[in-house]
Amino acid sequence: MEPPMKLSAETKIERLGKFIVLSSVSEPAEMPDTISIIGGAPDSEPQPMHYFDSGGVKRLFMMALEGSTWKIWRAPGEDWNGPSGPGFNQRFIGEISADGQTIEARWERGMGDAGDQWETDFPIKYFRK
Repeated sequence: MEPPMKLSAETKIERLGKFIVLSSVSEPAEMPDTISIIGGAPDSEPQPMHYFDSGGVKRLFMMALEGSTWKIWRAPGEDWNGPSGPGFNQRFIGEISADGQTIEARWERGMGDAGDQWETDFPIKYFRK
């Protein structure tokens, strides 16, 4: 974004039976509030992540934890160039600290016809309260 914008969000991660609910409320108010429901696949497989935000966006991602790396990517078959897509591919990569108190992460956008020319969309850092 030009000029760059600093955002703040409170994010909650809660268990709901076999599902995980990830919700965020952001400042400034122009940023959408979000909720994601994660789960439904066998434990040994990447989990579907259904994303919704207060701006009316809904997307399907896949999510996996591999050691201390948290990964989120667009689900196969999701048309990121379609009418409800952002016009670019997306993925998230986060590294969980050894003490579990922080996550250093970034959202990336995949450009080009195949959506596989990756660049950082924005960095993000989570702190445990």
